[in-house]
Amino acid sequence: MEALMSILMDAFFIALLSWCSISDMQKRLIPNLAIAILLCLGVAHVGLMVIIHNTWWTYPAGLVFAIPFFIAWMRNSVGAGDVKLVMAVALYLGLLHTLVSFALMIPVLVGLTVRSWFKNRT
Repeated sequence: MEALMSILMDAFFIALLSWCSISDMQKRLIPNLAIAILLCLGVAHVGLMVIIHNTWWTYPAGLVFAIPFFIAWMRNSVGAGDVKLVMAVALYLGLLHTLVSFALMIPVLVGLTVRSWFKNRT
């Protein structure tokens, strides 16, 4: 039963992230409703980890990765929707999976930055 709940929550999580991505690409705006649902899903995920007697504290600890985004928002480098989305994703994924996600995201960001530099130079 717990495995089925976990699979359904993951599928809903991916659907919500898709909604956020499409909205961000089309309107440059991430809906607050999607963020609120993602946060509720993250809290439910932590609750599921408590119920199945799994390590639950790593999920709220994932919020540490939102701190750099919050600082960037304070300096007007990123939007508030991006910060809220990172917080919701970090809560759902937890510390380890957020760390892996960030590690996989770095080469992509470097590639996009290099592409942007070359595009602006020509």
